[in-house]
Amino acid sequence: MKITKKDNKIIVEIPFYSDRSNPYMEGQDVGKYPTLTGLIIKNKGDDDYDELGFAQTIDMDYKDKGDQVGDFIIKWHQSEDKFRKKCDELGLNIQEITL
Repeated sequence: MKITKKDNKIIVEIPFYSDRSNPYMEGQDVGKYPTLTGLIIKNKGDDDYDELGFAQTIDMDYKDKGDQVGDFIIKWHQSEDKFRKKCDELGLNIQEITL
């Protein structure tokens, strides 16, 4: 990740893909995975609100499991519809979690 400042903007560059890692295959190229995943957390409570954003993807390939989602890296403060469109535009998968 690269973070810079230009004029009045902070620019965060995140590689689209990250290298997979497998401790059992040291030194071998085991592929790549998307660094970010779109994350929607639906809250059931009356006072709770849904959370949207881009989250870290956790590489689970070395355990023969699908990738998991980690913490939010960037929160989204617009509508869910706009978020879904942005993820589609960026080519990111979306995971939904209901609490």
